[in-house]
Amino acid sequence: MDIDTRRPRARSARILSPLFGAAVTAALLAGCAAPASPTPTVTQTVTASADPSPSPSPSASSTPTAGVSPSGIGDVELGTPYDDAVAAAGATPVEACPWLATGEADGYMLTIQRPEVSDQDPAVVDLVQVSASPVDLEGKPAVGPLTAEGIGLGSRLDQALAVYPDAVEVESVGDRRYLAIETGAGTGSVFLTYTAGTDIIWGVTATTLDEPPYESCA
Repeated sequence: MDIDTRRPRARSARILSPLFGAAVTAALLAGCAAPASPTPTVTQTVTASADPSPSPSPSASSTPTAGVSPSGIGDVELGTPYDDAVAAAGATPVEACPWLATGEADGYMLTIQRPEVSDQDPAVVDLVQVSASPVDLEGKPAVGPLTAEGIGLGSRLDQALAVYPDAVEVESVGDRRYLAIETGAGTGSVFLTYTAGTDIIWGVTATTLDEPPYESCA
């Protein structure tokens, strides 16, 4: 049995050897037939290697941009007709509380609110908010719209206090806390929401109210 096994291998080597020699010969001839083609190939390779450098741009484009101010958040401005704002934002009214509308965005939730009983016709937006779960924000960069100073969902409390040294802490129900950071004359105020004992900002609100309500739809 051992003798039979070695013989086929020897035959295979003898059969492949001429083929291998022919392949080498063909490769050499091909190399001679292509005079200076390797030079442009190297140049093209170097040029192509520079192409990946702009690749971080998609992630940069998804980075949140300034969009929070006392007049609103993103494209939703305080004082605009509620129905128009909801439609423009693609939000969905909450069936149990028609004065609220919500919409899912990339990593956060958008909430638009009008007064439950409005003195104006049409009713106008008095609160717009973005929020996310603190657990989902842990250890990640900020998501959603940012203030002009770069603070948003996922920012740390000490970061906010560093750029807003005059911010005022507002206690709410239980362990919820608001940090009032900015007020605009004739518009509204910006509040950052966090939980006492932690430092992750999980809510950003622009509103004409004195402070964000603990529950808008009880």
